[in-house]
Amino acid sequence: MKKLLFLSLLFPVTLLAQNRFDISGSVSAASGEPLPFANILLDKGNKYAVADKDGNFTIPRVVAGAYIMQVSSLGYTTKSLPIEVNQALTLSIVLESQVESLGDVTVYGKSEATKISEKAITISSLDIQKVADQALGVETVLKTSSGVVVRQSGGLGSNLNINLNGLTGQAVRVYYDGIPIQVYGSGIQLNSIPVDALERVDVYKGVMPIDVGTDALGGGINLVPLQQNVENLRTSYSFGSFNTHRFTLNGLKKFSENTSLSVNSFFNYADNDYRMRDIPNVVEVRGSDGNVIGVEEETIDADRFHDRHTSGYVEAALRLQNRSWADRLEIASSYAYRFDEIQQGRFIANTSVGEADQEFNTFTQRVDYRKAFFNDKLNLRYYGVLSLALSKTQDSTTAIYNWRGQILETPNSSGSEIFARPTLRDGDELGTAHRILVNYKLNSTFTLSVSDFYRYSRVKGDDPVGARLTIDGESIDPNTIPSRLNRNIFGAELRANLWDDKLTPQVFYKNYSYNAESIDILQQAATVLPIREVQDNDNGYGVALKYQVHPNFFVRSSFERAVRIPTETEVFGDFAAILPNFELRPEKSNNLNLGIAFEKQLDNQRFISLKVDGFLRDQEDLIRLDQFGPENAIFINEAEVDGRGVEASFRVIPVRNLNISANYTYQSNEIASVGDSETGATTGAQVPNIPQLFYNVGATYSFERIFNSPNTLEFNWTYFYTDRFSINEVADLDNANPIFIIPEQNLHNAGITYRMPSKGISLALNVQNVFDAEIFDNFRIPRPGINYAFKINYSL
Repeated sequence: MKKLLFLSLLFPVTLLAQNRFDISGSVSAASGEPLPFANILLDKGNKYAVADKDGNFTIPRVVAGAYIMQVSSLGYTTKSLPIEVNQALTLSIVLESQVESLGDVTVYGKSEATKISEKAITISSLDIQKVADQALGVETVLKTSSGVVVRQSGGLGSNLNINLNGLTGQAVRVYYDGIPIQVYGSGIQLNSIPVDALERVDVYKGVMPIDVGTDALGGGINLVPLQQNVENLRTSYSFGSFNTHRFTLNGLKKFSENTSLSVNSFFNYADNDYRMRDIPNVVEVRGSDGNVIGVEEETIDADRFHDRHTSGYVEAALRLQNRSWADRLEIASSYAYRFDEIQQGRFIANTSVGEADQEFNTFTQRVDYRKAFFNDKLNLRYYGVLSLALSKTQDSTTAIYNWRGQILETPNSSGSEIFARPTLRDGDELGTAHRILVNYKLNSTFTLSVSDFYRYSRVKGDDPVGARLTIDGESIDPNTIPSRLNRNIFGAELRANLWDDKLTPQVFYKNYSYNAESIDILQQAATVLPIREVQDNDNGYGVALKYQVHPNFFVRSSFERAVRIPTETEVFGDFAAILPNFELRPEKSNNLNLGIAFEKQLDNQRFISLKVDGFLRDQEDLIRLDQFGPENAIFINEAEVDGRGVEASFRVIPVRNLNISANYTYQSNEIASVGDSETGATTGAQVPNIPQLFYNVGATYSFERIFNSPNTLEFNWTYFYTDRFSINEVADLDNANPIFIIPEQNLHNAGITYRMPSKGISLALNVQNVFDAEIFDNFRIPRPGINYAFKINYSL
């Protein structure tokens, strides 16, 4: 299977062999003065150049074809030139110094990420392509956003949990191109996607728009895949600590102006055998005769030895566009593979896991159709996904491992390492999701949007060693009885642009409905199959408002009554350690956000930006995992949680090529009243395992014209600080048991990138945890010490 995946990654290389020619020329002002360091960019093939001190440039080895050349220089009007490349070209380009002004404020072009971040609802849009050359994962970039904490249970590809403005777990939905990532099965997840596989990441806080949001509780992350619109081929390979290897291959071939084929793919491998410090470890004590007479606990530094991760993804998409019946129709097929050895459970105990593992294979088909009618007054988009996810979980051993990788002589009486009972479950999940979005411009002021999202999932399997139900005297594997969940989210939104676009209000309504049915494994000795069915219907609503006080300054506020439908695992359990709870209620939250933003281009080199946002959340029926008896767990509703916080982001370019940024977050999530918890929650305590105070500071500096060439050298550094917090409910951190306290953490990451645009090559070295600090992650799981990754990128 892995060989087939790797060969499929290499398939598109043969599509892109073309004749190539050099484009050279000069850039000058209307006065005739050369414009040094002007930017020249082609709309295809990731080809660009930076003019030298005399305004001269060369773009070598350009594939023959039609292009749009964009030429820009700070303080001058950007010029777009259509060119036809069928031979070597020499161009003389003149830019006008006159720029569009509003009063004394210069208007500069904005990226798509910037435009999204300035909407009425609170969104932080991260332009991933700016760091695509670096040896990073998406999770590392995401942590630089204010209000976001990414938690992992190990190394590359491990299970992760995202905290967003105090929301955590399934309350924070992760989307892939606007569709819940769960629809793609467990084959892909946020921390297995390399940065060069995405265009940008949109972080929604407080309000989820109807064109992306489903039933998130007021927080969501949308991973926007790489947008390939021009003929290109880009590949990268990185290797680093813990035997980590990552490979990507993305390309697009145009057969005509209306027809193209694209491929997006990546492959990951890591042993994740990093060293953990001060780990409790069980050792056997032997008598004089060599027999085991007892056990004792020691504290050691231990290498993880059963945490190997392999994953891969390949998608081929056929795109038809600019047809009479469709502005765009994309039909795609993808395959995802993931294999994980499991090293430990939820916490680091004094024994480890040495044999349990999981494997996933997911096959997906998707359709994306877009069409505008009535001179673009009506826009229609349909997005549909059909997936089949096959999984295998192996956890059935009598062995017990310690952190030295030794098998203890004491047998494992439970016959499993992770779950409450042994399992060799083969499962399959059939999933489908459909979204229809219609935008209609009522007039120049008002736009009405209507969205409907439907999702269906059916889960079944078989487990030869799992639990059994006795039905009318017959033993039945409950995994073989399908569990089903239907959910539908309807939304309507009215947006307006008033007072010359200074005031942009929007109001929206959402309806949430779901129906679920599954076998109730808690009923024993029944005479008929104990099938349980649950359903619910809730309404949500909200309003958002943005006012542009000045071209450089705006204020915004939003409110949403949000609902989050329980997931399949939360309702049905997992037929192993997690029991079903058919009485589980949807989560609800009242979310209020208020923010201000200031941004100004000081001159043709200097820039400053400041954004401050505050939030209040009143959560009801918060869903969380709770202990149920000595061996099992069950999802319950916490009665009420009050959340509040403030976050700020700052960015400045004080001099040319130096970019400094900072993000700060303080948040409180207090249990206001308790629900039906067997362990007993503490009123007034913070929701556990969520940090309250954290911030990061980063800087990037670029050197241009290295060795009198178009090459650039870029240095980057980022510092992360997280204040101490508890992984369980405590009223006072100072008097709490220190084994449950994660101490304050100081993490430094650094990197260097060398770009050679004339050759289409860039090289990057990234070092994580430069000072080898002791860093902890989800539920006090140690993170790696100093580690590195080297990456080479090549573009045609």
